[in-house]
Amino acid sequence: MFRNPQSAIALVFATMLAISWRRWISPVADSGREMDLPLRLMNGELLYRDVHYLYPPLSPYLNSLLYRIFGAHLDVLQACGVICAVLVVWMCYRIARRLMTPSESALAVIAVILVCVFKPTGNLIWPYAFAALHSMVFALGALLLALRYARNEKRGELVAAGVLIGLAAITKQEFALAAACAVAAAVVWLRRADFKRLATDLALAAGAAALVALPVYAALLAFIGRKIIVEDCHLFYTHLPASLVYYNAQRAGLDFPLISFAQMIGAAAVGVAMLSAAALLGVVPGRPRPARPARQAKWLWIALDCALLVALAIRLIAGAEWDGSPMRALPFLSLGMIVVGWRRREQEAGGALFIIAVYSLAVLARVALRVPSGGAFGGFFLPTSLILFCHLFLRAAPEVIGRWAQDLSTARRARLVGAGMLIALLLATAVVYAARYRLNFNYALKTPRGEFFVRPQIGEAFREALDFIAERTTPYDAIAVLPEGSDLAFLGERRMALRLQIFLPGFLDDRGERAEIARLQASGARYALIVSRPMHEFGADIFGRDYFTTLGRWIDEHYQLVKVCGESRDEMSRDGDSTFFVKIFEQRDVQ
Repeated sequence: MFRNPQSAIALVFATMLAISWRRWISPVADSGREMDLPLRLMNGELLYRDVHYLYPPLSPYLNSLLYRIFGAHLDVLQACGVICAVLVVWMCYRIARRLMTPSESALAVIAVILVCVFKPTGNLIWPYAFAALHSMVFALGALLLALRYARNEKRGELVAAGVLIGLAAITKQEFALAAACAVAAAVVWLRRADFKRLATDLALAAGAAALVALPVYAALLAFIGRKIIVEDCHLFYTHLPASLVYYNAQRAGLDFPLISFAQMIGAAAVGVAMLSAAALLGVVPGRPRPARPARQAKWLWIALDCALLVALAIRLIAGAEWDGSPMRALPFLSLGMIVVGWRRREQEAGGALFIIAVYSLAVLARVALRVPSGGAFGGFFLPTSLILFCHLFLRAAPEVIGRWAQDLSTARRARLVGAGMLIALLLATAVVYAARYRLNFNYALKTPRGEFFVRPQIGEAFREALDFIAERTTPYDAIAVLPEGSDLAFLGERRMALRLQIFLPGFLDDRGERAEIARLQASGARYALIVSRPMHEFGADIFGRDYFTTLGRWIDEHYQLVKVCGESRDEMSRDGDSTFFVKIFEQRDVQ
């Protein structure tokens, strides 16, 4: 398939990196927090107390350290993203090699590169949260060490895996949970006949993780305070506002669970149809048993037709909620691989399959009923599932087909057909993604803190707003950007006046809104910028009308509109409009 698999991986990565160069940032949604928060920490503000943050503290302080060393510039974080992406790709190749040949592993990793690392609607070089990227790196590292431990039984690997679990726990907790499940699966696999050693090894890994994570959380509770950490920043997933519960229910598919489950069935049907097609092309009538291949083909045609009918029916029921991707069925695949791996108790590959599948299922728990096809959220959960998906087409299914046909050549043909289908799909994906990067992100936005390419509509509005900020304010001035879009503060080299970087619906009660008003007054911010950022996914739309009405009214009373940046010049434009704009308000008593 590939004469030099590692070179093929490097070539695809380098090509996509060049095509997408400086087109990774999608401004407004989450990006401003990732840019500006480390700078605020570097300038002396305290995480959680002075700047609101929903995740554990490692990533923002790590990025703040990078700013301190290399300067507050976009290239610093983008370079960090590239390095992390390279680590993800390398670890995924090492993980895939536990199940497949070098060429097959390369094909699986190329799928990871395209679907997870470089998908235009959400990439890993500029992720929605660097906490998710860093934590995924720690979790994949723990998984790789768990695989090594299951093979060589060295407890040093177990301790190192525990340390990585602890690091993930102080970065983004759900990845720590997935990594812990992988390590536990490795210990259970290896020590299933010796309960004493099983308990000892589990305690060893848990102890190493606890030594890393517990002191950090103890310090947060002691120095920041329980109320801020637990109730205000929701670090332990408690006291969640209704908007965040609503958002997470959508992500997990729990808002309409029956429809979500139906989509999983439809996705499984698509997978069965693809496998049936590969088997049909692999089953060729042979001379020894001319009747057997004909009977096999008949049943394969029946399977193909039934699968297509089921997929079509689910597509009609689900409508635009499901794009027909087989990704929604990945939890089924993980469960199946767990069973298959456990049954192969005497095989090393069986242990690797079991451990990888346990990790894959655990990391998909956040999106269990609605697994996305990559994108801003899905790229962090899919790498090992994509490896299992490729393993199904390149190894597991061809072996079953070969045993069923009682013919090794049939298994070989089915494997080649499966590889051809995957290569064709990945090639089409690469072409589409390359076109999207070049056609959609073609506005060069040059700022004091870095240059990047964005969609023209956003770029024009940002350019006007940044020019206005540069002309009317000094680097010592603070500005307020609401409800989201602190990119403008960072890129314009100005301070954010407010504690919240993102004003999500329901995150402040009336007392909290008044506290933000007090901060805005104390900062002396002459200008407040309102970005057209509807919060559909959080159950609200327009800032000041649908949520945070107290803060919105106060801004209306104390500030006056002086400029509308972007395509829409209508002063009556609201945040829910389809065009993107930035409204700039000036204090009424400042002329």
